[in-house]
Amino acid sequence: MGGVGKSTMMEQMKRVAEDKKMFDLVVKVVIGKSKNKMMIQEAVAENTGGSLTENDEDNRAERLRKRFEGISEDGKKKILVILDDLWEDMDLKDIGLTNPLPKGFKLLLTSRDERVGTKMGVERSCIFKIDVLEEPEAKKLFWEIAGISDSDHDLSRIGEEIVKKCGGLPLAIATIASTLRDNKYKETWKDALNRLHNKNDSLLNIFYISYDNLKDNDEKAIFLLSGLFPDDHNIRIEDLTRYGWGLKLFINNLNSVSTARTRVNACIKNIIYSNLLIESNKTGCVNIHDLVRDFVLSKFSKVKQASLVNNDNISDQLRRDSYERILLKCGGMVEFPADFNQPNLTLLSLMDGEKLAKFPEDFYTRMEKLQVVAYTGIHKPLLPRHLTSLRTLCLDLCKSLGDISFLGDLISLEILSLAYCGISNLPSAIGKLKNLKLLDLTECAADLCIDDGVFQSLNKLEELYMRARYGNRIKFTEDSCKGLKMVSSKLTALEVEFFKSILEPKNVSFKKLERFRISMGAQLGAFTSENTLKLVASKEEILK
Repeated sequence: MGGVGKSTMMEQMKRVAEDKKMFDLVVKVVIGKSKNKMMIQEAVAENTGGSLTENDEDNRAERLRKRFEGISEDGKKKILVILDDLWEDMDLKDIGLTNPLPKGFKLLLTSRDERVGTKMGVERSCIFKIDVLEEPEAKKLFWEIAGISDSDHDLSRIGEEIVKKCGGLPLAIATIASTLRDNKYKETWKDALNRLHNKNDSLLNIFYISYDNLKDNDEKAIFLLSGLFPDDHNIRIEDLTRYGWGLKLFINNLNSVSTARTRVNACIKNIIYSNLLIESNKTGCVNIHDLVRDFVLSKFSKVKQASLVNNDNISDQLRRDSYERILLKCGGMVEFPADFNQPNLTLLSLMDGEKLAKFPEDFYTRMEKLQVVAYTGIHKPLLPRHLTSLRTLCLDLCKSLGDISFLGDLISLEILSLAYCGISNLPSAIGKLKNLKLLDLTECAADLCIDDGVFQSLNKLEELYMRARYGNRIKFTEDSCKGLKMVSSKLTALEVEFFKSILEPKNVSFKKLERFRISMGAQLGAFTSENTLKLVASKEEILK
């Protein structure tokens, strides 16, 4: 069942296998409810040597097969593949494996449904059922997390009643114990127990208690925003920062994106401490348990947010309910629902729409309150025009953007991300975004040419990301070099690469720089650590 500790156990087993060097390679992928084969293939690829360039599922599977074959060296190397949280059986050929497994391979999977394993050919003797904790184990877990000795008889008695209400479910025990951690006030413990007595669903009420005990409204807001992301998704803390900024979530009206990011990271630490979010094994990300996520989406009517997957009744659901925030996974969608009408929407996030090519003509006129628009992996998105309320626009992994000059009309825009997009030119019209604080041009597909007059006008720019995709370079003109020099003294974050064969900015001054990845003479690479200065050019060339 959900919350019994399957994924936690898998993560612990992965660490043990790696620490004891039981395998030459351990590949762990969280599947969840996803039916998007290409996303699953990409997750496997990230754990076996890098991204896939093929656009066809069969070709991607064949690339993974060859990659596994090369890594295993015809069975000489031992490889463990962990598939966590399968909701239905899957064909191992889709991720480059065969059934039976190739020599040297072991497969470990988790599911709430035993039939998933049997359908995939797992022998019954190899299926292990994970049950809830026995009472002694449950008590031990509770007191370890609560951080208080059970020798205090009053608290011990109340604690035992609380543990009984948790029904041996580790997620429930860990969450309520985190809420009471290091708290010796008997009244607080009594109040928690009373709240559990007064509700039929103890688990949901435990989440309520933990939510209520978050320290401030910023933490609550970031937690609720986290619940918008899909099942088993690695939630980027950077996305929470950028969306949160656009939605004006921060109570204290933070005056820079940098201070907002620091605030989000601090909030995330406290939410993890409360056991409502989980640390991800992917750097810069967090996870949310699907039961906690369901709690967020079902119990907070004031937020009115929905995380949806394209299916046969998606139009009915969107027509029936009104939302303030929507995240929609568009896998397989060719045409966006024509009757989409959400006048109260402040955040719209569309993901995984490789086939999505058609939107209603009056799409944005029905959503005049939009503050955040985020498209990820949408092949040909419909870009907003004249939306004066829009503060954050993220167009990540969108290949066919075409001419983006009209984005200069989004006068309120403060965050613009064009990361991993197929643009070759940043038009001068972007310079009209006088309020822009963050511009992300990370790994645009082609050699990016920056038009004259862009940087000179961005007087409020604080963060600039220009790391190029491998084999490509940012093309600076004399004008853009001068512009970068002008904004350099205001930047708090910068990623950029300079090459001798092209024009380079001179006499730049980084007085406020806090975060940087800067290279002179070579490319940085995607996994360069933060605050890196890479000097490949000679000293004479640098001084020149």
